[in-house]
Amino acid sequence: MSVKVLRRSQWLPRPRAEVFDFFRTPANLAKLTPSWLGFHVLTPEPLDMRAGALFDYTVRPLGFPQYWRTRIESYEPPLSFVDTQEKGPYKLWHHTHTFVEENGGTRVSDEVHYELPFQPFGELAHREIARRLRDIFDYREAAVAALFPPKEGSMKIIIAGGSGWIGRALSRELIKAGHRVIVLSRSGSTGGVPGATGRAWLIPGAVGWKKELEGADAVINLCGEGVADRFWTESRRRALVDSRLAPTRALTAAMAEATVKPRVFISASAVGIYGQDRVEELDEKSSPATGFLADLCARWEASALEAEKLGVRVVLPRIGVVLGADGGALKRMLPPFRLGLGGRLGDGRQWFPWVHLDDVVGLIVSALSNEKLRGPVNAVSPESATNQEFTAALARAVRRPAVFPVPGFVLRAGLGEMSSLLLGSQKIAPKATLDAGYAFRRAALGPALEQAAA
Repeated sequence: MSVKVLRRSQWLPRPRAEVFDFFRTPANLAKLTPSWLGFHVLTPEPLDMRAGALFDYTVRPLGFPQYWRTRIESYEPPLSFVDTQEKGPYKLWHHTHTFVEENGGTRVSDEVHYELPFQPFGELAHREIARRLRDIFDYREAAVAALFPPKEGSMKIIIAGGSGWIGRALSRELIKAGHRVIVLSRSGSTGGVPGATGRAWLIPGAVGWKKELEGADAVINLCGEGVADRFWTESRRRALVDSRLAPTRALTAAMAEATVKPRVFISASAVGIYGQDRVEELDEKSSPATGFLADLCARWEASALEAEKLGVRVVLPRIGVVLGADGGALKRMLPPFRLGLGGRLGDGRQWFPWVHLDDVVGLIVSALSNEKLRGPVNAVSPESATNQEFTAALARAVRRPAVFPVPGFVLRAGLGEMSSLLLGSQKIAPKATLDAGYAFRRAALGPALEQAAA
């Protein structure tokens, strides 16, 4: 199939009518086109945008002039318009522009179907043509963002690993508040969050993401593969380490290169830094433990703290077991509990450091502007619970009994060292978090589980 498809999408913090009016004006194309393309409109003013209208212009992509004639195939203000090439360098060029109201602004989407001439020989040039088209649309998106800046008081926020469960919830919260969110992920996906902009990173050839850090107000790092997703083989241990340290180091290095540094770097950590077998109550001033998880968290935090040398405030949320309706620990726990097959793990007396997703998001949002939040801050509920208390509350939330305990020796035999995540005890207090003035949204276990399990 020789017809190629290029799709791009961008959210702008402006009403649809205003955005559509800008894009419907052919003269504005010059503002959105890089100078090396040599764009020049030939059709005299006034340019009348309507179905059937013809517009002539030239471009000089390689220094040689190329003549284009574009016909407006359909025109439905303020929803969409379609232009197609009547004469020009492509065998086919069919460009659909759509404008959708979204989160108080407008999502502009482009879908281009194009075919190169001189087939099958034109196919040989496709890689270079595709690269140039990406460069043109990258430039256009940056130009449009500059022409339609966020409203006063909003922030530009970078979220690395933002396509994950916590990242998606955080992105939605920030966009609703009017902030501009750029999500860094290997695929360039935003995780399907309307209003966010995705950028690919940490893959060969992906370098444009670094430009996004220039002038960003905040950088948030949520990268890291799930600790409890697989058995801790040697290769899995390396993946857990690399998925945390490599992104953190890449972000701090990019911040060092930026002329204008972000004001705050919020880099996730975990309560695993305290170990799993300490009997005393622990807070942010408690010393780190030793062992695989504790050492991993310590190295993770040390990498993030390099940003302090750049004058950036660093916040390290040490996140506990996150509870939410559509992911996290409950996604695995709810099915057996809803069948009445749940129960305590081991003797049930081990402390269980839980936190609701709303409070992980709330604490990160608060850390954007709360200067008192800096360094390690425990993202765990102030209401401590043992495993037995937790499982009993979860059983009540789903209105089922919890009478099938899992003995500790079974977990140790089946999971090995990873069983420490379930049998270890951590009584953790969010002292620094509370001292900084953060008010937990869902501090009580029962109501938190009822909401998450609904």
